Amino acid sequence: MTNPKPAPAPLFEAEVIPGLESFAIQELRGAFGRKVDQVKTPRAGFIRFRFSGQHIELRRLRSVIAVYQAHLFPIPRPKAFLGHQHFARLTQILTKASRSFDSPPRSLGIAAAGSRSAVMRRLQKELLTTMKLAPAADGKGELFMRMLPNREAPGWEVLVRISPKPFSARDYRRVNMPGSLNATVAYAMTADKALGDKATVVNLCSGTSTILIEHGLTHPQHQLLAIEWKTAALKASERNARASGLHTRIQHIRADARRAPLPCGAAARLYADLPFGQLVGSHESNVQLYPSILREAARLACDDAAFIVLTPEVNLLRRSLKQSPWRIVNETRINLRGLHPRLFVLRRNSTRI
Repeated sequence: MTNPKPAPAPLFEAEVIPGLESFAIQELRGAFGRKVDQVKTPRAGFIRFRFSGQHIELRRLRSVIAVYQAHLFPIPRPKAFLGHQHFARLTQILTKASRSFDSPPRSLGIAAAGSRSAVMRRLQKELLTTMKLAPAADGKGELFMRMLPNREAPGWEVLVRISPKPFSARDYRRVNMPGSLNATVAYAMTADKALGDKATVVNLCSGTSTILIEHGLTHPQHQLLAIEWKTAALKASERNARASGLHTRIQHIRADARRAPLPCGAAARLYADLPFGQLVGSHESNVQLYPSILREAARLACDDAAFIVLTPEVNLLRRSLKQSPWRIVNETRINLRGLHPRLFVLRRNSTRI
């Protein structure tokens, strides 16, 4: 007599910034090893995997926007969700998810194919009443689920977010400013761990210091220097650094990023989220800024240092690089709120300028 096959581990879907899927997969495998299985990328911006650990562990992920647990309902159409059996199962799933939150959710959001149909409106009303929740003002709320036809088997799929807010909404982000960088992108910029314990890290045009905070949270021994000219940005950065617990490690320096008050060869790693020329700056000002930033970064960099840059001004950066000692060693195209910036990893040639 053969033993029955064990049930497969629960299925999850991670939402990521399109283009950063490989960073998320790398973090998943690095953090959880054999607990993660059957990893797939079904479409841009999403990763599917089975996970045999406790789902609350997945909240440690920093490279993803949100994680959802997937539940298959073998039903032909959404109206069947209103039947007693399927409605009871759906409320049970939502109740279980909400009990894992630190505090009970107050609002419910549903994203669904045909969300304005009479059936979906009725389903939402029934769920709100049964679970005693308010409709989400932002469309998502604290308890949030997506409903869509299943792509791999007959039926519909319900994906329930495992956290009351997206992972990308970091707790330390006390102050946001126009053009503030998405925290999951900042994490991806800092994903290369190849630095010594005592390295000095410099963030030019540091803004609210999201990049340095993400770096500092995973590199506890590094010296962190934020170079920013705008007083408002520095104040915001200081508040965010305090909320992250890194306020004693990040040194905020008010200075022009083109003329940082630091010695030559001081930095083993540099970062810059360069102005996009939309919410911040302009293309005309970038034409002058980019070559200057590359020159200053080259002065500050020690031999073989890396300079990690985010910008949508790809052609301008490439032109500027021709007159600098930097070379491109990696390039990642991402989709960020309809913009298509690229994440460049630059390496400094060993010959000093």
